[in-house]
Amino acid sequence: MDKWESIADRKIREAIEAGAFDNLPCKGKPIELDTDPDPSLWMAHHLLRVNGFAPAWIEESKDIDAAVNRFRADLRNAAGRPAAIDELRSRAADLNRRILTYNLKSPSAQVHKWLFDIEAEIRAAGNCQP
Repeated sequence: MDKWESIADRKIREAIEAGAFDNLPCKGKPIELDTDPDPSLWMAHHLLRVNGFAPAWIEESKDIDAAVNRFRADLRNAAGRPAAIDELRSRAADLNRRILTYNLKSPSAQVHKWLFDIEAEIRAAGNCQP
């Protein structure tokens, strides 16, 4: 067992191994996502979904994920160029401001995003520099 495995992850893994999820009702069938837990928002979310839109915080989440992916690609391309790494540090600060704003707008802490750790990303990309 990994020492960093959370208690919840361990309990879920143990339940899977014990077969606790083998005979659930509707197993193998799609989950019905047409209902909204908040009836007052059902119509608004339904209209957005039918017309190909999503709530603003979901669209922002997708945009942030795309920005993170672009950032990581740019970081890989910046190998050995200190000026490019410095510019990426500035972009990371902007990205973190976007993430903080998104976290304030999102309706639940469950969908919050972690701040972007530029130094860890630089190390992971092999661009080790102070």
